[in-house]
Amino acid sequence: MISSLIRSSKPFLATAAIITLIAAWLPLIPVLAPLFSFQAFQDLADPRLQSLLGRTLWLSFCAASLSALLGIPAAILSHRIRLPFASLAVLLLPLPLLLPPLLLAQAWHGLTGMDGPWAAVFSLGLCGVPFVALFASQALERQSASAQESALLIGGPFLALRTWLRCVLPAAFFGATITFLFTATDFAVPDYFAAVGDKFSVYAAEVFNGWRSEDLLSGANTAAPLVLLAAVAFYIALVIRDRSRHEESGLGKGSPPIDSGRHSVFLSLLLWAILALVLLLPIGRILWETGAAGPEANGDWFSRSADAFQNAIERGRFDLLRSLRTGILAGAFTLLLAPFWAHFLLHRKPGRRTRLLQVALALPLLSPSVGTGLGAILIWNRPLTADFYDSWLLPPLILAGRFLPLAVFLLVERMERIPRSQDDAAQLAGTPYPQRIFCYLLGPQRATWLLSGALVAVFAIRELDLAVLLPAANPSAAVRYYNALHFARDGFVAAFGLLIALILFLPVVLHYLHQNLKGIKDS
Repeated sequence: MISSLIRSSKPFLATAAIITLIAAWLPLIPVLAPLFSFQAFQDLADPRLQSLLGRTLWLSFCAASLSALLGIPAAILSHRIRLPFASLAVLLLPLPLLLPPLLLAQAWHGLTGMDGPWAAVFSLGLCGVPFVALFASQALERQSASAQESALLIGGPFLALRTWLRCVLPAAFFGATITFLFTATDFAVPDYFAAVGDKFSVYAAEVFNGWRSEDLLSGANTAAPLVLLAAVAFYIALVIRDRSRHEESGLGKGSPPIDSGRHSVFLSLLLWAILALVLLLPIGRILWETGAAGPEANGDWFSRSADAFQNAIERGRFDLLRSLRTGILAGAFTLLLAPFWAHFLLHRKPGRRTRLLQVALALPLLSPSVGTGLGAILIWNRPLTADFYDSWLLPPLILAGRFLPLAVFLLVERMERIPRSQDDAAQLAGTPYPQRIFCYLLGPQRATWLLSGALVAVFAIRELDLAVLLPAANPSAAVRYYNALHFARDGFVAAFGLLIALILFLPVVLHYLHQNLKGIKDS
């Protein structure tokens, strides 16, 4: 009896569904309930809400367009053209995803003095460039060598460029949609640029106002139309992605990069200009601010910077440790849960039902963090669960549920590379279901499995909007950074922000080093 249960997938998938219900979907009940009573659409009759929603959609569309405008060239230049230091560019390109968007906003405000809605568009658009670049890079890796070689023979580099663009556009659209969704649900960056310059508001701020006015249910309900629009946009992106993958099915070995010839210097400058916009200039500005001061200040830049870092460590080390604990727990949670969902999605036929399931799984990401936070308060702040609500265990659970889709979709993409026959043979041999997943499917992709948990940990550490609302999540690095930024503690803010960035960069750097060492051993 027990042996048959552990060989079957049903008990494990049922357990995964129950845990996901508790961690991810339960806090969304107050957010989604108005959609079933049509109250959300009645509330949208308010012209002020219509204006906020329209401004949010406009801001999100502009940010997504900017991310595509920069992300597509970055992917092509780093993966299809042989340029000096291209491998370093490939390593640096994903890193802006790991930075708190508020840190990038602070950097660009310091660099240019920009503020208002266009500053939010610019900052959030740059934050989304890695999404487009990564998805476009994956599409280029799946492109067959024969398609590229034929284009080069018939029409030279320009026809090859058209072939690359035709290959990456569906994937780039999917990445731009992710940027659109993250921008539409962001509260902190628009709030920051409204605080330092021209006043403006977005739809997520209206959700947050429910917390400020202590009308939590009204604030959570307000998020419903935004979640619905985000779900529709995500479903359309999934349709386009599935169709493009169907067209790419049966492709052979990936195509190698081509020589850049006499354009090497110009193309290298273009690639590094994009990297400078999304990463190098913001990090450089924040580093400069650690020791920046007026002409009458004591000491030189190096001494002031060292003092700022020492102050940041002394005052913020416990918040950093608490954030690390939260991130590690959230990452460990998804390491156990995500593989079951990924395997389930992998064995479903592409179609409407599978896409709807993916949308349901992604709902925590499609909801504004402030809406999820309000929902978590309404669900868990009750007499029976008061102790759990006040404990340090609640934030990792909610954050793991929110960022679980990132781990699931990453594992699905990687597990698709494992021959289906390997899993079928293990099933026919009566191998226990967990062993099939963690040994036969994730064994060759163990580094990616660990990376998926690390990414969830990173996003949990940098999460601000939700941490501001949950009392148990308030003592965190993100909230301390947010409070210090609004009180204009420049040296401390810059040093503390760089400490957070250093911690967030570690998983990707370690993954890169592991892959390189593995490649050296294999060779």
